[in-house]
Amino acid sequence: MTRELAFLKGLRNTGGFLGTLLITGAAFIASSMAVPVPGAIRAAAPPSGFLPAPLDFLAFLGSTAFLGYWVARRSTRRGWYRVLQVSALVFGAQTFMTQIETAYFLEAFPLLQGSFEVYRMVLRGALWGVGTSVASALMTGGFRKTAQSREPRFTMDPGRALARTAVLGAAYLALYLLFGYFVAWQSEAVCLFYSGSAEKLGFLAQWGSSFLEKPEIPVFQWFRGCLWILCLVPLFLGFSGSRSELALLSGLALGLLPTAQLAFPNPLMPPAVSLAHFLEVSLSTGLLGAAAALWVPEDRTAD
Repeated sequence: MTRELAFLKGLRNTGGFLGTLLITGAAFIASSMAVPVPGAIRAAAPPSGFLPAPLDFLAFLGSTAFLGYWVARRSTRRGWYRVLQVSALVFGAQTFMTQIETAYFLEAFPLLQGSFEVYRMVLRGALWGVGTSVASALMTGGFRKTAQSREPRFTMDPGRALARTAVLGAAYLALYLLFGYFVAWQSEAVCLFYSGSAEKLGFLAQWGSSFLEKPEIPVFQWFRGCLWILCLVPLFLGFSGSRSELALLSGLALGLLPTAQLAFPNPLMPPAVSLAHFLEVSLSTGLLGAAAALWVPEDRTAD
C-alpha cells in the first residue's frame, strides 16, 4: 500500500509539473506576442545561443516551471497568496534583478540605448512570471476549496533578518568581484566584448580600473545582494520543508532563474559571453541563495 501511495504521489507530481510546464510555455509565447521585441533587436541576434534550439527553450521553460512548481508544492499558503509567493521569486529573480543590472550597465548595450526595451523586457517577464505562478498554484491545488493553510516551518525576526541580510549583501559583493574576475573575465570573449582587448589585467588592477569608471559599483552590488535575499523572503516565510531542502531550492532558484534565459540567441552579446556570464552568475547567486536559506530564516520551534 505504501508503494502504491508513493507511486500515485509521484504520478500526481509529474502531472502537476507537466501542466505547469505547458502553461508556462503558453504564457511565455503570449507575452512575447503581446510585447514583441523590436525588429532591429531581433535582427541582431546570432543564429544560436550557447545551447542549440530547442534545448535553449526547454532549459529555460523547464527550470522556470520546475522551480515554480517546487515552491508552490511546498507552500503553506493557499489561493492568491501562493501566487504572490511564487511571483516574488520567479519575477523578482528572473526579470527584476537582471534588468536592474542591464539598466545600470546600459552603455555596454548600444542596441538598448535610446529605447524603452528595458521596460518592455520587464513587462514581458512580469507577464510570463504571473502565468508561471498561477499555473504552479493551480497544479498544486492552491485554489481548491478544500485546500488548507499549513503552519510554516520558519519565521524571521525583523532585526536579526535585516542585520544578516546586510552581512550577506557584503558577501555577495565579494562573490561578485571574485566570480566576475576569476570566472567571467577569464574568457577572452568577455574581455574583447567589454574592453576591446584580450589583455588580462590582475585582479586588483582590473577592478581598480572599473571602480575609477564607476566608483559606486560596491554600493550598488551590495544593494543588489540585499535585493536577491528579499526575493527569497516570501519563500522563507511560507515553506513547509526542511532547512536542507530550503537551501537547495533557494540555491537553485537564485542560480538558474536569472541565468537560464542566457541560453537563447542573445542580440546583446555573443554566445561565448552569455556562457561565461551563465557560469559566473549561476555559481555566485546560487551560493548566496543557499547561504541565505541556512542563516536568515529561523526555525519556528526554536526558542
